[in-house]
Amino acid sequence: MKILDLKLEANNLDTILEFYSETLGLKILEQTPTALRFQAGDTQLTFIAKSTTKAQYHFAFNIATNHVNQAIEWAQTTGLMLLPSPKDETITYFDTWKAQSIYFWDKNGNLLEFIAREDTQIQKEVPFTPKEMLNISEIGLITKKPIATGEAIQQQIGVDFFSKATPLAEFCALGDDDGLLILVTPNRTWYPTDILAQRSPATIQVEVEGQLHTIETLDWE
Repeated sequence: MKILDLKLEANNLDTILEFYSETLGLKILEQTPTALRFQAGDTQLTFIAKSTTKAQYHFAFNIATNHVNQAIEWAQTTGLMLLPSPKDETITYFDTWKAQSIYFWDKNGNLLEFIAREDTQIQKEVPFTPKEMLNISEIGLITKKPIATGEAIQQQIGVDFFSKATPLAEFCALGDDDGLLILVTPNRTWYPTDILAQRSPATIQVEVEGQLHTIETLDWE
C-alpha cells in the first residue's frame, strides 16, 4: 500500500511553514492563507488551517536503509532535538519489523519519525537530507476498536493487516512496509513519549494494487 496524499489540520500555518519548508527543506507545492502542501518523497502532505483545532498527529517517513546514522548527524547539525527511547538510546530497533527509527517533534506538537525498513532494500549513494526521504509510510489513527475498524477498512480498500504485527485489542496495523495505517485506542501513549493519542481529523489517499481509495478518519468511532 502506498500513502499518496495526507491531509491534516493545523492551528498555526506559520510554524508549519517554518518547520517543513525551512527545517526539513520540503518543496512547497501550494501555499494559500488556508493551506500548505508539501512534497514528502512520493507523498503529498497538506496542512489545512483551523484556528480552533487541537489536532495532534504521529506519522513516519521512510528513509533509505543506509541513512539512519546520517539522519542523526543531519539532526545534530541542524539543531533538531531527537527523542530518546525508553532505553535512553537515539535509535529504536524494531526486530520483528526489521526497522530502525528516530523520533522528533515538529513545531505544532506532532510526533514525527524517520524509519529505515530493512526489507525495502533501498539504499542511496547521496548523503541524507530530508529531501531524500522516500515517502510517508505511517499515519497513526485513533479508534475505540482497532481490530473492528481495521476489518472495516480491509473490506473497504482490500488491504491486509500488517504481516509483521499481530493485531491486538489496543493496537494493530494495516498495510505493508511502503504504507501503514496504525490503529490505536484513545489515550494510548505514542512511543517513545508519554503523550496520549487523541482523535484528530485526517484524510488519507492510498493506492492498493493500482486502485485509489480515500479514507476519512471521522468515518469511524
